[in-house]
Amino acid sequence: MHVVGSHVRLHGSSDANLVQRVRQAPNFVPTRKALSVAAGLDGGIILRPVEGLHWLSYATSPRYQDDLLDLYMHWALVRYIGLFKRRNDGSADSALAISQPGQRIRGSQRRVTSEEMGIGFGALLANHWFAQTGAAGLPIGIVDVDAALGDRYIFAGGSRHPVRAVADRRPDYLLIAPDSTARRRYRVRALECKGTRGTASYAMQQLASAVDQLAGISVGGRTPPGLAVSTITANNQMSYLAIDPGEEEEPSYEVNSATIEQAASFQLEDDVTDVPPALLTNASVRASWATLADFSGNLTALDRWAPAVMRRRLDRQQRRRVTFDTPFGTARGTSVTVGLDGQRLNVRYAIDQMIDQQMTHSPEAIADAQFVFAERLRGSQSPAEETDSSSLYSATPDGSIFSLSLE
Repeated sequence: MHVVGSHVRLHGSSDANLVQRVRQAPNFVPTRKALSVAAGLDGGIILRPVEGLHWLSYATSPRYQDDLLDLYMHWALVRYIGLFKRRNDGSADSALAISQPGQRIRGSQRRVTSEEMGIGFGALLANHWFAQTGAAGLPIGIVDVDAALGDRYIFAGGSRHPVRAVADRRPDYLLIAPDSTARRRYRVRALECKGTRGTASYAMQQLASAVDQLAGISVGGRTPPGLAVSTITANNQMSYLAIDPGEEEEPSYEVNSATIEQAASFQLEDDVTDVPPALLTNASVRASWATLADFSGNLTALDRWAPAVMRRRLDRQQRRRVTFDTPFGTARGTSVTVGLDGQRLNVRYAIDQMIDQQMTHSPEAIADAQFVFAERLRGSQSPAEETDSSSLYSATPDGSIFSLSLE
């Protein structure tokens, strides 16, 4: 608990040398977009590991059902609190590394661990990158493309299984944020997360593959801005490589009560690579609100905003919701308690209470509540490290809140 609540540096690289090495990877396929460094990600970032666990739980929540296996697998993500350690590498900040128990993970579980760290920290890094490039102080949401907008996969225990052969490849996630100059207009970016327990050379090949996937979806004839990230968990080291297929212009599209209703039945088709930009944007905003509602157990809002394909996939049962105080304000969500080594660990998946109260109202009311929260979050300091690490909290700019506490 002390380690995952501490500020550490996740070492990483996004520079001109990396761009050149990805271009030289044997599996690199040139695209029309030039590769460039990812703003704000060269040299690593300071974070708390609990934030990576939060993003992992949040981004993957639509992949889990309410049956016993999936509930267990989602809660079991919390086991990663023992995966990390702080390593003094001579710099001013301790480096994030893998603990001795984490190093003992072997076989297929090691592969799963690498992939899940790729999702959690990839999403965290993408949020940082988006904030550095025009979304600072704005609500940034995330959408699992195949869980929320498509039907070519089924999910069991959080893992994807294709239901039919598909030739095209597309990014795993979309990032959604308002236009900083027009609050009712939204931007869509793509994210492809990779994770490996292998070498930096293999991570280069992963990035080359990720760049190809980012080009797998076209919006109004344009490939949206995107980020490719590979998180490396090799031996006792943890680091990342990131690259940004550059885009000079980034259009935004109107989202209001009328346009968002038109996207209720939107679904990505296998044989359609180019989609109408306004329709995809409105469907993505719906899906991001549905993901937020699902994470916090607001089933009325989930049913209200989930695109039809997402609603058909998810089978949810009402669970008791709790209200509790956090450093970010009052939160409301669900809670589960698990036994660990003679102690009780309470895990809460929640949403800012003010946003929660607006989730069944108009799109404009939700957007305004998210703006207020994102601005408040930006103005607040990250929770300080404390000698008492019995309670930890993390928040995302769109209003999701995650907490761990020992009882």
